[in-house]
Amino acid sequence: MGGWEKLKERNKLIASEIKKRDDFVIVNHHDADGLCAGAIIAKALERKGKKFTNKTTKQLYSETIKEIKEMGKNFIFVDFGSGQMDLLEENIKENFFVIDHHQPKQSEYKFHSNPFFFGFDGGNEISGSGMTYLLAKELNEKNKDLSVLAVVGAVGDMQDFKGKLEGINRKILEDAEKTGMIKKENDLRLYGRISRPLTQFISYSSNPVFPGLAADDKASAEFISENGIELRQGDKWRTYSDLNEKEKKKFTSALIMHLIQNGFSEWKAKNLIGETYTLLKENPKSPLRDAKEFATLLNSCGRNGQPEIGLAVCMGDRINAYQNAMELLLEHRRQLREGIEWVHKNGVEEEKAFYFFDSGENIKEEIVGIIAGMLYGSKLIGQNKPIIAFAKQSEDLIKVSARATEDLVEKGLNLGKLLRESCSELGGKAEGGGHKIAAGCRISKEQQKEFKEKLNDKIESQMQN
Repeated sequence: MGGWEKLKERNKLIASEIKKRDDFVIVNHHDADGLCAGAIIAKALERKGKKFTNKTTKQLYSETIKEIKEMGKNFIFVDFGSGQMDLLEENIKENFFVIDHHQPKQSEYKFHSNPFFFGFDGGNEISGSGMTYLLAKELNEKNKDLSVLAVVGAVGDMQDFKGKLEGINRKILEDAEKTGMIKKENDLRLYGRISRPLTQFISYSSNPVFPGLAADDKASAEFISENGIELRQGDKWRTYSDLNEKEKKKFTSALIMHLIQNGFSEWKAKNLIGETYTLLKENPKSPLRDAKEFATLLNSCGRNGQPEIGLAVCMGDRINAYQNAMELLLEHRRQLREGIEWVHKNGVEEEKAFYFFDSGENIKEEIVGIIAGMLYGSKLIGQNKPIIAFAKQSEDLIKVSARATEDLVEKGLNLGKLLRESCSELGGKAEGGGHKIAAGCRISKEQQKEFKEKLNDKIESQMQN
């Protein structure tokens, strides 16, 4: 039996057990992938007539698990749990299910589904919401309409970083296309093609950052006009989605040439083009129309302490929850802009094996990892090392967010593994893990110096093997 068949068998086992039980607490992560996963299993349980409540949290730390234990009878952890199996088994015993895609700790627990067990990479072949969708399909084949949320979750987890969704994500995308809810096409992959005016589409771009145009609306407007594209249609600012096919080609070619003229390699510049995913049932002018923008809206809810709003949007609320989410999206953009400005002003430091910055209280712990990843598009850091970001979590705890590039991962870097190992060796309040390309943890203030020393040694060791 191959990996795919074994994964299906595990999901059938879990689905069969869920059907026998009731009174569930769904526990999901607060990012886009986690919120999509939480909504998928909530919809699936709702359609089965099961009772459930949702609990969204930033991370599964030991004290969080103890709090969750008091909330109900049966527990479904989606988009995390694989790295905390020892704590879950110790505290909740056996009334729980884990549906995750992060690198797992060794466990023989039978109600635990993770792609790594079956030969698939949870870093780029399937997301947490994707794993949850596969389970939902086993609960009821009619849940295929939930595939659209799994696509949004995968894009939010940056699993399309090679220009398109791959692996099991591809199967899920095919389900979404068959339902008539998603259209995939090759197009410009910059964020904001639906919602951002053309000027901000360029000047606010973070991946990549356009030299000479970044954070400069005037220069961006001149660039667009010089390439023969009208910025307005009447009194309305045009977006990329408003352009006709001829204008899109002209606009895209101009951006590629700009990058090449500013030192980008031709193949990296052409990476601007790739698959985009349009949600056909959504309003053509709504950010929800584009999978990448939908995911960012969800992230803005979770990272601003109101994940329940994002969850309600995933569950179908396009009135009150949607309006509230749009306000949080604006706030999210403001915080990211101010965070990037803070890093540019204060700079990035360099260790032997990694770059780092310590933002203290100046950048919220919820977004410091996003900002760290955005720095790869700037001139502050090179592509040759991972970037580690520190932010204050509490009076005695520090949040650590680590990001890398695809090239570094291909050379052997595994951030999830090295953060998990470092935290295990540090002991105390240190806990963490994640993916090869992106991971996070928390440490105490006293552990920061030793933590950086361990990272230097472990990164060097990984990259030499």
